[in-house]
Amino acid sequence: MEIVVVSDTHRNTTFIKKIIKKHPNANYFLHAGDSECHEFELDPFLSVKGNCDYYIKNKYQIIDILGVKIYIFHGDHTLLSDDCLVGISKNNNCDIIIHGHTHIPHYSYKDNVHILCPGSITYPRSKSATYAVITIKIDNEAKKEIFVEIKEYEEETNK
Repeated sequence: MEIVVVSDTHRNTTFIKKIIKKHPNANYFLHAGDSECHEFELDPFLSVKGNCDYYIKNKYQIIDILGVKIYIFHGDHTLLSDDCLVGISKNNNCDIIIHGHTHIPHYSYKDNVHILCPGSITYPRSKSATYAVITIKIDNEAKKEIFVEIKEYEEETNK
C-alpha cells in the first residue's frame, strides 16, 4: 500500500499529474493543507484545511488504511513538537500523524508514532522541494510495517 503525501502547495496544481505519473501504483494521495484550492481541483488528493484555505472545510481527518490509522491536519495554532504530536496521535488512537504548515520536511518515530511533515513542493523552506511516500506492508501474520520516505520533488523541464 503506497500513500503519497504533500502539503503547502499554495495554488499550484501542476504537481498533481506529475506525482500521479511518478507514483502510478499509489493507493492514496493526501494533502496536509494550504492548497488554496477547491477540493475538486486537488482530485485525487484528500485534503484538510490549512490557514490559507477558504474552500476546504475539514480541519483534520482520521483515515483508516488497512487498520493503520492516520491523523492528518495542517498544524497552524498547534505546537508542532514531537511530544505534542505524539499526544494528539495517541489521543485519537492513530499510528501516524501528518501535518504541514512549516514547509520544512520532517520525519521521526517516537513512542510508536510516525510523525511526518512532507515539506512543500511550491515554497520549500529547506534546500529543495519535497513530498513524502508512506508504504504500509502487511505480512501473512497480519504484522504491519510502516515505512516513510521524504522525497525531493523535481520539476520536469523538458516535458
